[in-house]
Amino acid sequence: MAKIDVYLRSIERFGATGAILWSGQAVTLRFPQGDRHATQVTPHDQLVGLVREVAPPAALDQIDKNRPAKFDVDSNGTRYTLTVAPKPGAWQVTIETAAAAAAAAPAAPPSPGVQPVTQAIPRQPRAPTAPTIAETDEMAIERGQYTEAAPRTTSGSGLLDQLTAAARQARATDLYLATGAAPAIRAGNGELQAIDGRGALDAETISRELGIVAPADARSAWTENGVATFTYGDGVGRVRATLTRDHRGPAATLRLLVGEPPALDRLGIGREVAAWLDQKGGLVLVAGPSGSGKTTTLAALVRALGEKRRRVVMFEKPIEIIHVTTPWVSQRAVGEHVPTIGAGVAAAMREAADAIVIGLIASPESAGAAVEAVAAGHLVLATIAASNARHAVDQLVDLLPYDRRDLARSALGDGLLGTIAPVVKGGGRSFEVVAGRGG
Repeated sequence: MAKIDVYLRSIERFGATGAILWSGQAVTLRFPQGDRHATQVTPHDQLVGLVREVAPPAALDQIDKNRPAKFDVDSNGTRYTLTVAPKPGAWQVTIETAAAAAAAAPAAPPSPGVQPVTQAIPRQPRAPTAPTIAETDEMAIERGQYTEAAPRTTSGSGLLDQLTAAARQARATDLYLATGAAPAIRAGNGELQAIDGRGALDAETISRELGIVAPADARSAWTENGVATFTYGDGVGRVRATLTRDHRGPAATLRLLVGEPPALDRLGIGREVAAWLDQKGGLVLVAGPSGSGKTTTLAALVRALGEKRRRVVMFEKPIEIIHVTTPWVSQRAVGEHVPTIGAGVAAAMREAADAIVIGLIASPESAGAAVEAVAAGHLVLATIAASNARHAVDQLVDLLPYDRRDLARSALGDGLLGTIAPVVKGGGRSFEVVAGRGG
């Protein structure tokens, strides 16, 4: 039996339209209603072997030149189209039923460099080979992801849910996963500590468990670029996952977020800040270092605006804390719902939004978009990485090109309503509030 047969058989058994295989990552099965993740990880050498076993010479010639290739195979009376995107040490193989491939792009010509093979490659009898896991055991799909009756509040990875639950119980801000090391957390005092009773994680475990919760685009970016960011729910709150790779193998940092935006009075933010939200224009900055609570504070401000029945358009990458209790908040992911932060903010101004929210100002584009919106008379809220509240505006202006900084300072001189800086100390959180001339 050819190595690829176990994947084709699983596609048939689950009624999927295809699958995506990544080197060293868990398999994704494709369905009309969305992608589902399997528990198996395909090692790179195994992925290379299964492709070389069935690819025709013309396709192999393209692959050997590190160019994408496309060809067909037949299995149990069904024709499948395989698209191989080879990179040194990291391949992506997309398997589609021929019908699904034709429906997705009925008239599209082959991509440059892709060698189509119009004739299906017949299955040839092969001599028995040493069995591998993929050949002897059918793929097991992750049931928490596949079944419609599965709880919607869990991630689908039991291991990750256990680890984030332990981290939340310890009031940690972050959970760290690294190949060859035990899971570690950053506690409220800022120190790193291992989670009790947890041994070292190997590369396969990290890739498999993160592959279960990661969307397909994040997994692809992780394979191709070595870095990806996305968010998911663990049943208690939201988790922002930053996937990386280093000399030891796959790794990840999981930032623990609340499940829903807290109320301003619950955070202990004074009435002075609430009054800023009644203004029609101006800038409110939430400043602080990583892990200080900027995201949660901003979410509380947005919730307060929604409760005032004000139309809020919010831009994030990715969307982190979801506002589900108010219809007045529109959350848009940069790269998914809008092409760029600049284009998104420009559209929000044309929509006459009552408030424009930028999840993080960290680039000249995002800084420029914020200044332009404030100068045009809009209420803008944003977070920015700064050591304290008093340095936040300087940090924003310094992101801009030199020839735009004077105009920005002029626009923000009267437009700044104020800056809020969460301060974490001794396991507790307080807020430094500095009012601007506009506030």
